[in-house]
Amino acid sequence: MNEKELITRISRLGPTKTQKERMLSRILEPEAPKKAPLKRSYKIAIPAICCAMLSLALILPMFLRQESAIPSLVALSVQPSPQTFTPRQMPLQAAIDPLKMMSFNGYRYTFLSDGAPYDLSGMMPTPGDKLSDDDQDFATTYLAGGTLYRLQGYDPGFRIAVEHQGRYYIAQMSGRTDDVTIPAEEYVNVADLVRLTEKIDIMNHSGSLHLHSLDGKNEVRKWIEMFSRSESSVNRDREDDEQWAKAQSEGKSYLAKLRLKDGTAIDMYVVPELGAASLGDNRYGLPESFQEAYADLFHNP
Repeated sequence: MNEKELITRISRLGPTKTQKERMLSRILEPEAPKKAPLKRSYKIAIPAICCAMLSLALILPMFLRQESAIPSLVALSVQPSPQTFTPRQMPLQAAIDPLKMMSFNGYRYTFLSDGAPYDLSGMMPTPGDKLSDDDQDFATTYLAGGTLYRLQGYDPGFRIAVEHQGRYYIAQMSGRTDDVTIPAEEYVNVADLVRLTEKIDIMNHSGSLHLHSLDGKNEVRKWIEMFSRSESSVNRDREDDEQWAKAQSEGKSYLAKLRLKDGTAIDMYVVPELGAASLGDNRYGLPESFQEAYADLFHNP
């Protein structure tokens, strides 16, 4: 093999024109490195985490809105009285002054804090909150000529704001105008007691002696839920009233004050001996489970 043949054969060993073009293309435009496939555990975990975050984003604002919806009610001036009487509980000596109450849409209301005005800063009623009383059975013994408004954060069946001469007053449901007892479950739901009640203080009837407190969230919820199963007292007559009066005079009637998160309170009277309770103008027969669960709370020292 001569020198010329050797050079010819060596030249044949080099890349062809097509191979050179491919090599140049790979140098100028390198392929992206291939990603390793996700493991099965990651494929399952990532969607689950995304769903959990989405649920939290949806639920958390709802929870915060619910809690922030509870206002703070502050009376501008309080005229102290030993007790808040509803029409049926009013003693003879209290009849000297006009009873501060009103009726609206089939329900009877009494004014909080003995008719004191309230500071509604931050929750002032708007024209859209005005309640029409043109065709309703509306009557009042207090603040005649006032304007009725929805009170933000409350069902109007439970509380209503009354504007009179630039001041606002709060009226709270106490009973029905036809004297039919409001079912316990209905009262609990309309007043939203499970959400609003923060603490329950057990006292003697006049409220001058504190006996026990229920301040745990589950304790409060249990009390309210058990009470909601009470039966309405249908046959309320003179004999029934006399039994209540006797229990009160003998120290066998107790006050359960439901302290709400808005700074106000609702009075519930319990007579364990009769297995009964009253809320506003309404009387109820307590379920046996309620009486058994709280029998130890109702004892004067």
